[in-house]
Amino acid sequence: MATVSDITVSAAINSLSALLFLVAFAILRLQPVNDRVYFPKWYLKGIRENPSTSGASVKKFVNLDVKMYLRFLNWVPAALRMPEPELIEHAGLDSAVYIRIYLLGLKMFVPIALLAFAVLLPVNYTGGNFNTMSVNNKDLTFGEIDKFSISNVPPASKRSEYKIVTDMRLHFLASQKRRPDQFTVLVRNVPSDPDESVSEHVEHFFRVNHPDQYFLHKVVHNANKLAKMVEQKKDLQNRLIYYTNKHERKPNKRPTTKAGFWGLWGKKIDAIDYYTQEIEKLTKEELAERERVIDDPKSVVPAAFVSFRSRWGAAVCAQTQQTRNPTRWLTDWAPEPRDVYWNNLAIPFVELNLKIKTNQPNFQVKRMPETVGVSIPMKATFFITYIMVDGWAGVAAEILRVVPLVIYHLKNVFLVKTEKDRDEAMDPGSLLWPITEPRLQLYFLLGLVYSTVINVYNQKYESAASYWPDVHRHYIVRIAEHKRGSKLDTCTSRTPNLNLLDAMIKDTLERATEPQLDLQAYLKDAYMHPVFKGGEVEMMDVDDDDEDDDQHLVATKRSSRRGSQPGTQEGSPDDRTGGIHIV
Repeated sequence: MATVSDITVSAAINSLSALLFLVAFAILRLQPVNDRVYFPKWYLKGIRENPSTSGASVKKFVNLDVKMYLRFLNWVPAALRMPEPELIEHAGLDSAVYIRIYLLGLKMFVPIALLAFAVLLPVNYTGGNFNTMSVNNKDLTFGEIDKFSISNVPPASKRSEYKIVTDMRLHFLASQKRRPDQFTVLVRNVPSDPDESVSEHVEHFFRVNHPDQYFLHKVVHNANKLAKMVEQKKDLQNRLIYYTNKHERKPNKRPTTKAGFWGLWGKKIDAIDYYTQEIEKLTKEELAERERVIDDPKSVVPAAFVSFRSRWGAAVCAQTQQTRNPTRWLTDWAPEPRDVYWNNLAIPFVELNLKIKTNQPNFQVKRMPETVGVSIPMKATFFITYIMVDGWAGVAAEILRVVPLVIYHLKNVFLVKTEKDRDEAMDPGSLLWPITEPRLQLYFLLGLVYSTVINVYNQKYESAASYWPDVHRHYIVRIAEHKRGSKLDTCTSRTPNLNLLDAMIKDTLERATEPQLDLQAYLKDAYMHPVFKGGEVEMMDVDDDDEDDDQHLVATKRSSRRGSQPGTQEGSPDDRTGGIHIV
């Protein structure tokens, strides 16, 4: 059983470890050889250059400037003083809200912790309840640490942090720059039509039901096989660049490789000729597969990205039910183009929503609070030690980037052959909300977050803090009373990308400031599958002629089905609108 001295020793070890990690980070980040490990974000953006490209051989690896070591902690106050708007500009609203959540935890739990140490611990320690229980139960054992069990937790803070973050999110959405997802919705579960392709069906549906706002659309293709071929071609091109550079350094000797697996065995052949032939062969296969994907109707997924002439039109479509059947023509805000996971778009919508349900016969939901309240105090010493290890030494080790540091140098020695390999070796990572949110603790070194977010983590996409409603809901469940919670329930629902008022304001301002904006050029390829960008085959999904915009009749290939029986797919009024339609 853990004692007070055990907890004290653990706290001392973890505090010392955290301090050593910080000092090691402050020194290692100054070395030129580690520059790509601690500043990968700036390399990817092309803002920072490698400091080890010139000078003496020793200076390429070690920083010999003594003054830099005397000021090695200057980054801490600079990071702490960074204004919030500047942080949003550097790392996006997601990172700013991520840090604010930690601040909220500190504001809530630091006063509670101080109050607990000042009031509750003496009260608990002098209560004498364990001594009384041990008289009646001879088998009861307890230690000194058990006398400090937490009880009578005071009411939580009632600060309106939810309102601050909600206002930040709405202000960000209203003031952010133009983005394709502001004009676009994702349409899923498009019903099949025997007379029209998915592309024609989508265009027909939105020209009829959104005649003034519909602009263009891009259907989704199942190009997973083509994507693998593109990645394979990139790998071959990277190998060809490596052997070409090697030949340029030694023109008198042609580089060779083995034809077997990964070049480890087999007959020796000319590397440049081999990879050139492989690339040409794969290029032909890629072109054939690209044409097959475009021409084969079976490769078209019943989903599409539909763009509108204004944000207001997209907001109306994204937030309304399109037909009587709530399972057809499902519309939602399109994700940011960088956030589209193309592999999942090929999965049928019904399969995405299937969940495996299991029954636990002895699992009683109503007794969960009682079970948690009894079990957690019994494991108090474990949680105390875990918090110190994960929160003190663990967070300090995160800024040191031990694993990325070791992996980068191992890859740099054994695997890096070209500059592309070097860029991939310095993978900066990102703040993955599903992983980091459960790890939010009551402790956090604020300077570490700022330093890591600004210099290291690369923003994969901007969600505009869309995860905040989940965080808010968790806080409400834990700290709000029923009366207070009922007033805040309206904030726990999902916040739309743009409400109708903000969408109208942004559209009006944009028309006034950019009257010559070519919206078609801006949106046309925004949601094109990456494997089709820069390809030799044109994607012909929509008719972009301006003459179509003024048409009052929408012609279709569909024949009249007035004789169709009610309830059949062909005669369903939810999915079809007839032959020639007056708009």
